[in-house]
Amino acid sequence: MHELRGKCKELAEKLAEEKGYRLVCGYYYEPHWSKKEQHWWCVDDQGNIHDPTKEQFPSKGIKEFYEEFNGFVECKNCGETIKEENAIMQGRFPVCSGQCALRLVGL
Repeated sequence: MHELRGKCKELAEKLAEEKGYRLVCGYYYEPHWSKKEQHWWCVDDQGNIHDPTKEQFPSKGIKEFYEEFNGFVECKNCGETIKEENAIMQGRFPVCSGQCALRLVGL
């Protein structure tokens, strides 16, 4: 459902506030697209996932396909795993060093 695309954070925040759930950011792997999408959802005290925008995905929110963000990102140039706080942003892409930033843009 296209009207839910781009609304996951907003609707998950609202649900978390209303129900007292923990707000979670991370990724959802959609098998029909063979792609991991950035995503927001909620988790209750028992660990159950509550995703107000799961209908945007063809697989409709399969529990095993949710992955909570762990604080690490992958350098878009060399693939090294680094803490998000140590990443250098080259546009919207995280890189691990000035050298990788230059290589990413072709210098």
